[in-house]
Amino acid sequence: MKRATISADIIASSSLSAEELYNLTQFIHDLFEKIKKYQKDNDKEDIKMRLVAGDLIECLLLNPNDALRIVLTLKAGIKSFPIENPVNNDPATEKYRKLLEVHGIRAAIGIGDMDIELAEKNILKGEAINISGRLISEQKTSNKERVTIKNTLFFGSGSEYQNSIFQPILSLLDTIFTKMTRKQSEIILWKLIGYSEQEIAENFGVSQSSVNQHSKNAGWTSIEESLHLFSTFDFQNT
Repeated sequence: MKRATISADIIASSSLSAEELYNLTQFIHDLFEKIKKYQKDNDKEDIKMRLVAGDLIECLLLNPNDALRIVLTLKAGIKSFPIENPVNNDPATEKYRKLLEVHGIRAAIGIGDMDIELAEKNILKGEAINISGRLISEQKTSNKERVTIKNTLFFGSGSEYQNSIFQPILSLLDTIFTKMTRKQSEIILWKLIGYSEQEIAENFGVSQSSVNQHSKNAGWTSIEESLHLFSTFDFQNT
């Protein structure tokens, strides 16, 4: 049985102050709870989510079809986290912190076998986590002055057919999410976890037409079509 894992690292997290990193950590755990609530409310499989070493997210999904929505929810959520200007006004630091605002996270979906018995003990071992972890580790760099980010969303499985379909789709979604403003990211986040435009409008105290316009400008139609394809794809037999 094929499973899905997500490996994601928070971009430029080392540029945050201790207080900012604490607030972001709390924000991420709250995001985990929103995702789990969405899964439960929609009768979907439970997922395991954890934050490791402050800036690495790992998830295990028993149903691979749920993985794209979770990845995009994490990306939209972290992009919506408010980042203030650095207090020291250092141009290099400011440029580095801007990467977090623009990209939020790098994230990879891996599809493959997993040891579910070990997963119950909070140990992720198997083909899927090897794939997603490798895809992320290949992107890391420790020199903030030389950081250039070309792509932040990745897909991998043992099937070249699946890779040929979904890696291009994730690359296109990457472009869409990179262009999103913080406000657009926040609205897309709420749509990804099942809220209607009217509910979002009431939550933000704006008109539904405003929410709709933000959604259109953010590329919601393409996001929704990609989610439909991913959620209905047969990962077990193709």
